[in-house]
Amino acid sequence: MTNNWQGFTNKMLFHSRLLLDAWEAADDLAKPAFREACLNAMVQAYRSLLAEIMTNYRLPVNQLPSLDEAMNSVHHKGEVSTELQYIDRLEQQDSWLSALLKSHQDCSMPIQRKSVDRNAIPLFNANSVRFDQSEGFLSVLESLKELVTYSRNFSLEW
Repeated sequence: MTNNWQGFTNKMLFHSRLLLDAWEAADDLAKPAFREACLNAMVQAYRSLLAEIMTNYRLPVNQLPSLDEAMNSVHHKGEVSTELQYIDRLEQQDSWLSALLKSHQDCSMPIQRKSVDRNAIPLFNANSVRFDQSEGFLSVLESLKELVTYSRNFSLEW
């Protein structure tokens, strides 16, 4: 599968779009399932992109890596990956990617019931991505596609 990560990334981006459309069309009871499925597909596309980058450095990839695994593998080979450094900055900043990964992590854990704190700071401000609405997913999906294109163009340059 080493040479087919690009196809898998494309497939997961396509699935993300289909799930987003299904989420928008779903009844209220089904919406949470489509939302989580869309999140899962988008994170798989992101991690598949990391696998693509690793294969550009001729590293074997047998499963979807985390960013830390990808960076460590490239580092152990004695290489420096500008693409992975850029992605690391995206993960560390208040960006669409960090919001995507946090939302995915939140839906991967059991729901804990707690009382509502009326003085709590809201999770998202007016300018940030909203993962409780499909429009937020569309903008993140477009950003993810742009990141894939950037990475692929970068790898063609060398």
